[in-house]
Amino acid sequence: MSVPAEASIQRARFGWIRPSWFIAGVALGSASLGFLGWSIGRTDIHPGFVRFHSMISPEGGYYPTLDEMTSIVRAKAKPGQVLVIVGGNSVLMGIWQRDVDIWSARLQELLGDKYCVVNFAYRGAAPPEGGAVVAESLRKEFPRQILIANDGVLTAVAFVGHGPYRYLFWQAYFSGKLESYPARERRVAEYRGLGPTEHNELAESRISAWFDQVFHFNDLWNWVTLRCFGTLPSYKEQYFPLFLKPHGIYPDPEVDGSEPMYESNHYPPSTLDVELRIVTGPAPYYSKGSDGRWSLADATHKDLLEWNQEAFPQELKRRTLILVSGSSPYYVSRLSADSRSMLRQATDDTVSLFREAGISSFDYGWDFEPKDFGDRTHLTKFGGWKLAGLVAPQVREMAERLGYLK
Repeated sequence: MSVPAEASIQRARFGWIRPSWFIAGVALGSASLGFLGWSIGRTDIHPGFVRFHSMISPEGGYYPTLDEMTSIVRAKAKPGQVLVIVGGNSVLMGIWQRDVDIWSARLQELLGDKYCVVNFAYRGAAPPEGGAVVAESLRKEFPRQILIANDGVLTAVAFVGHGPYRYLFWQAYFSGKLESYPARERRVAEYRGLGPTEHNELAESRISAWFDQVFHFNDLWNWVTLRCFGTLPSYKEQYFPLFLKPHGIYPDPEVDGSEPMYESNHYPPSTLDVELRIVTGPAPYYSKGSDGRWSLADATHKDLLEWNQEAFPQELKRRTLILVSGSSPYYVSRLSADSRSMLRQATDDTVSLFREAGISSFDYGWDFEPKDFGDRTHLTKFGGWKLAGLVAPQVREMAERLGYLK
């Protein structure tokens, strides 16, 4: 007896889906997306880049990748130019300065075509974060480079941990793009041994960096959120679906702090006491001798020097310039004579500690005017242009000393 034709047909175990087809499709799709992400990571997706303002930075839910930032450098820097990367915090990012007035653009004008200035400062970033990671990652591709960063008075420089901007460090570290030197490896080992939380964070960063090296999903996703739709609700919009608009459609929101309409925002009386306490923050670390001179505690000097020495590899130290950010004279003028002399000494000591660690440094702000500041520490365009005027000759001197101009 013959078997009906339909009974002889072998049914697929998973219906119409063939497992081999499914696996091949997943592999092909992953490879395609990975290639797309790889291509995007090597493309400047920020034409006309000025800075990572609040809508295209972590504070707006957007996390620029290391490849994304290095692509900006490659697009902006011309052969033969000295690359000047600006790192540091919101002071150098240019809070209270519009993109057209930003101090780093003025620095570019003063330095001229022999230099290329790229501003990678982030709000709240420490000197070894953000721009410093990019500079170190590009040390072989752009050997003629100078890093500019800033710090406050007697602020410790820590570079290992997990904070808003440490993701860039771990991306570069686990992908082998940073130098290996004993101090860094020791701090990474110490961080790993702090406890399960830190250990798990480190493991997660390692796994994420490995997968991203293979699939480049962060570069692809950033392109999507920049051009197509936002993946996190935007603080610019309140209601769905407006708060999912792509990050790239938002203009730089920074305002010109020198305009009269913002005058009441600069030095509100309600914050005077708090700001004065911040200005005099170094006081507990000082003692006044019988000769009237202020002395920094030995333990504090030792700790700060150690952190400064470990913050950057030796090769990066010699081409790094740290600016010690001053406070507005609006507040400094309200201090007692004793407090002002203590602050002056603390500022001088901070500069000396960086120099002792092998890093060029200078402070600014003592001869600025209240209108040069938009608040206690951030500069208006007037202060920014003054700062650019102070930084430019320092950069030229460093370039000459490093042999970049031969």
